Amino acid sequence: MTITDDQQDRLRELQKVFLEENSKLNLSAIRDPDAVWIGNISDSLVALDLEIFQEDGLKILDIGTGGGFPLLPLAICKPHCKFIGMDSTQKKLDAIGRMTIPLHLNNVRLVTGRFEEKGQDQQHRDMYDIVTARAVAPLNVLLEYGAPFVKPGGHLIAWKSMKVDTELEESLLARANLSCHLTQQYAYELPGDWGKRQLLIFEKLANTNAKYPREIGIPKKNPLI
Repeated sequence: MTITDDQQDRLRELQKVFLEENSKLNLSAIRDPDAVWIGNISDSLVALDLEIFQEDGLKILDIGTGGGFPLLPLAICKPHCKFIGMDSTQKKLDAIGRMTIPLHLNNVRLVTGRFEEKGQDQQHRDMYDIVTARAVAPLNVLLEYGAPFVKPGGHLIAWKSMKVDTELEESLLARANLSCHLTQQYAYELPGDWGKRQLLIFEKLANTNAKYPREIGIPKKNPLI
């Protein structure tokens, strides 16, 4: 996907305002400008290479959005899609909200809450074309957090390292119970010492069983294995 000059300028503005917010609140351990550009912004934008991201009008939920990645870079580059950032920490969402102002992002909405509760909320359940998750949880936990939000036929994208064989094996039961099929492992390489990473793309084949997600804390404490 081609990034316009205006979007490039706004991504640089994001780099600036993120560093300002991060100096006040610990949004990320990444504090060097170049590291923010590569490790947060460029890493987020890899999703634009995926076929499922080529459409306009998509409704996209970023769970555990934290410091606003991949939420904000994707929202800048996909202005005709609707983005929702969800996190349980209000202070982080307040910081993201402040960042959206100089970025002139009118396609971003923020929701405070736990995934286990919001995943049972009919305003969010089975409602999203794409759910994104970066540095949130192991796959067997992440799928229970994220799959309930995805509409049947939609997709969940997980940012992961190349060393995920154990996670993939331990997620087999979660995938079966949550009707999630791994359709693609998209490998890519970031500049310098950042190295190789991958996006795992899951397609949701059917409505999520009503018992998922389980109550707060249970997915993490007792993951589906």
